[in-house]
Formats: sequence, structure tokens, C-alpha cells
Amino acid sequence: MGLWRSALARKIVTLNIVALNLLVAGLLFLNTPALAGVRVVYMFGLASLVSLGLSWVLAATIASPLARLVRALEPRGDGASARVQIPDLTGRLDEIGKLSGALHGMIQALYSRIDGNEQFAADVAHEIKNPLASLRAAVGTLQVVQRADQRQKLLAVIDHDVRRLDRLVSDISNASRLDSELVREAQRSFDVCTTLRKLTDHLAEGADVKGVEIVSDFPPQAIMIHGLEARLAQVFVNLIENALSFCEDGDAIRIWVRKRENRVLVVVEDTGPGVPEQALKKIFKRFYSQRPDAHFGDNSGLGLAISKQIIEAHGGVIWAENIRPTAADVTSEPLGARFVVGLAT
Repeated sequence: MGLWRSALARKIVTLNIVALNLLVAGLLFLNTPALAGVRVVYMFGLASLVSLGLSWVLAATIASPLARLVRALEPRGDGASARVQIPDLTGRLDEIGKLSGALHGMIQALYSRIDGNEQFAADVAHEIKNPLASLRAAVGTLQVVQRADQRQKLLAVIDHDVRRLDRLVSDISNASRLDSELVREAQRSFDVCTTLRKLTDHLAEGADVKGVEIVSDFPPQAIMIHGLEARLAQVFVNLIENALSFCEDGDAIRIWVRKRENRVLVVVEDTGPGVPEQALKKIFKRFYSQRPDAHFGDNSGLGLAISKQIIEAHGGVIWAENIRPTAADVTSEPLGARFVVGLAT
């Protein structure tokens, strides 16, 4: 029965049945002693025609398409930059059509990954150039400045740029390894509420020092999800710390969890200034950072991008929105920011 599920096998069996029917019909027609010699010639000729016909059909339906796929994948002499073009055989409803579609998808995914790596390298070079240029200027000026107060300011600039470079290199290294680590690490089921309780208890101490209250709202029953607990905890910590960085004395952060059918929502809200409307769709891009000038360079701009990558690797979604006094007035001043993570249970 498994073989019969193959479209190619069904084609070959059908052709053989047709050929057998022709052979039987001819034998019945020639089944007389007087036509015994003719019957032998007929059988030989029909067998030859059937063999040639089957060979032609098999070559046209199997060998030739497979040869086209092989030729498309063979190395060519027209330069390493030439991209592989897989023949589109998806119109076929058999295994070769499926193979063509699978190869096309694999090639497109590979080129998408290559393009992403090239863009990532370009972004990294651009981000590193900025603190390097500032560092070079500060070092050059330090060599000619005589006043002690100016030298202290330049040393502060140098220290800030060195720390920024160190943070950039560390975050870039983590981001570049993330894909392979997400594949290698073993997923397991865990209670997301228990994980969040531990995280909020740990982060509450730092929030109290800043005068920010962390309020948690978790259901009493366990909500089990399947995934990488350490990686998802990294996302939740990043969202809470990101909210904390925008809050001031007297603000509050609320973390709540709700289950919706086969999905679970983890929400981090704060009473800070909110997110500028033009930045809502950009904040998850690599190296994008929307912060006050006083905090310039304190973040690499990779935290939310890494969080998005982790959530999407788990088949989930993440988005940001502003909390407004009324949904009808989108121009009103936001009451804070809200980050939502949706995961399958």
C-alpha cells in the first residue's frame, strides 16, 4: 500500500496494465493453430514496442526531469556569484514535482540566509565604526590637550567608547551563535508562570533601588509550554529590563500571563513614556535603539532583535504597542508601553 501512494509507481503500473491488456487482446484474436507463426511474431513485436514505449515514458517522466535537477545543482564555470536556478516542476503531482519544490525552497532559504549574513556583517561594520571614530578623535585630541579638566572629559569619552565596543562585540557574538544554539539545545516542557515568578523576584530588588514597583499577575494553575526555558527566560528578562530602563522613580511595571485556547500570552507593561509611533515597527530591527541622549551608547540595539529571533524560533510572535487612555484616540499621549509575547502551549 505504501508503494501505491507513489504517483510515479501508479503511472508505471497503469502503463503495464495497458500493455498487458493489449497483449491479451492480441493473443485472443490470434488464438488459432493456423496463425501460430503470426502469433509469435505478434508477441515479439508487441513486446518490443511495449519495452520501447515504457523506456520512452520512463525517460520522459523520470530520467529527464531528474537530469535537469542534477544539472541545475552542478557547479558551473560562470562565476561563484551565479545563483542556482532550480527548474520549476511543481506542476507535476508526483514525487519529482515535490522534490523540485523542496529543492527550490531549500535554495531560497540558503540564499536568504547568505543575504542575511551579508547584511548583518555590513550592519556590524557600520555600528563598530561609530565608537571607533569617536575613540580615534578622543585619543588624538588627548595628545595635544594640556588642561586637566579637558583631559578628564576625554578620558571619560574613551572609557565610554571602550565599554560600548565591548558591549557591541559581546552582543554580536551572542547574536551570531544564536541560530545554531537554538537548533542544538534540547526543548522540554516547563511551567512559564514558575519561570516568570523566579525572574520577577530576582529583578524586583534592582527595581526597588530605582523606585520602580514590579507587579505580577499570574494564574494560580500551571501553564505548560514546550521550548527552551533558558532562552525564553532571556527574552522575558530583556523585556523587563528594557521597561525598567525607561521608568523613573514612582513608575511601575506589570507582568501578566493569560492562556487563550492553545496559546499563552506573556505581557510586560510599564508606565514610562511609551514608544514613539514611528519606532514601533523598527525597535525589533538589529542595532536600532530609541533612547534619550543621556543613555546614548548604553545599549547595542540587539536585545529586542535577539528576543524576536528566539520567539520566532519557538513558532511564536512578539510585538510592541502603546497603552492609551482610549483606543479611539490614537493621538493621545501614551500611558506607557506594552510588549506582548504569544507562544503555543
